[in-house]
Amino acid sequence: MTLLMRDQENLEKGIRKGILAMVAALKDFNIPDDIILQKVQENFKLSKEEAEEYL
Repeated sequence: MTLLMRDQENLEKGIRKGILAMVAALKDFNIPDDIILQKVQENFKLSKEEAEEYL
Protein backbone atom coordinates (compact mmCIF):
# COMPACT_ATOMS: atom_id res chain seq x y z
CA MET A 1 0.00 0.00 0.00
CA THR A 2 1.38 3.36 -0.95
CA LEU A 3 1.37 6.37 1.32
CA LEU A 4 -1.18 8.05 -0.91
CA MET A 5 -3.53 5.07 -0.67
CA ARG A 6 -3.15 4.98 3.12
CA ASP A 7 -3.81 8.72 3.36
CA GLN A 8 -6.94 8.36 1.22
CA GLU A 9 -8.15 5.46 3.38
CA ASN A 10 -7.57 7.47 6.56
CA LEU A 11 -9.43 10.44 5.07
CA GLU A 12 -12.41 8.24 4.20
CA LYS A 13 -12.44 6.77 7.73
CA GLY A 14 -12.42 10.29 9.17
CA ILE A 15 -15.30 11.37 6.96
CA ARG A 16 -17.33 8.30 8.00
CA LYS A 17 -16.67 9.08 11.66
CA GLY A 18 -17.72 12.69 11.10
CA ILE A 19 -20.95 11.69 9.42
CA LEU A 20 -21.78 9.21 12.18
CA ALA A 21 -21.07 11.84 14.85
CA MET A 22 -23.28 14.36 13.05
CA VAL A 23 -26.13 11.87 12.75
CA ALA A 24 -25.83 10.90 16.42
CA ALA A 25 -25.82 14.54 17.54
CA LEU A 26 -28.85 15.44 15.44
CA LYS A 27 -30.71 12.38 16.72
CA ASP A 28 -29.87 13.47 20.30
CA PHE A 29 -31.64 16.75 19.54
CA ASN A 30 -34.65 14.82 18.21
CA ILE A 31 -34.22 16.12 14.67
CA PRO A 32 -36.44 14.12 12.28
CA ASP A 33 -34.69 11.55 10.09
CA ASP A 34 -35.74 13.27 6.87
CA ILE A 35 -34.00 16.48 7.97
CA ILE A 36 -30.90 14.54 9.06
CA LEU A 37 -30.85 12.78 5.70
CA GLN A 38 -31.08 16.11 3.87
CA LYS A 39 -28.29 17.67 5.95
CA VAL A 40 -25.98 14.67 5.48
CA GLN A 41 -26.57 14.80 1.73
CA GLU A 42 -25.90 18.55 1.58
CA ASN A 43 -22.84 18.63 3.82
CA PHE A 44 -21.09 15.54 2.49
CA LYS A 45 -22.29 15.58 -1.14
CA LEU A 46 -23.84 12.11 -0.91
CA SER A 47 -26.68 10.52 -2.81
CA LYS A 48 -29.87 9.75 -0.93
CA GLU A 49 -28.95 6.05 -0.87
CA GLU A 50 -25.46 6.75 0.51
CA ALA A 51 -26.85 9.07 3.17
CA GLU A 52 -29.51 6.56 4.22
CA GLU A 53 -26.79 4.06 5.11
CA TYR A 54 -25.76 6.35 7.97
CA LEU A 55 -29.24 6.52 9.48
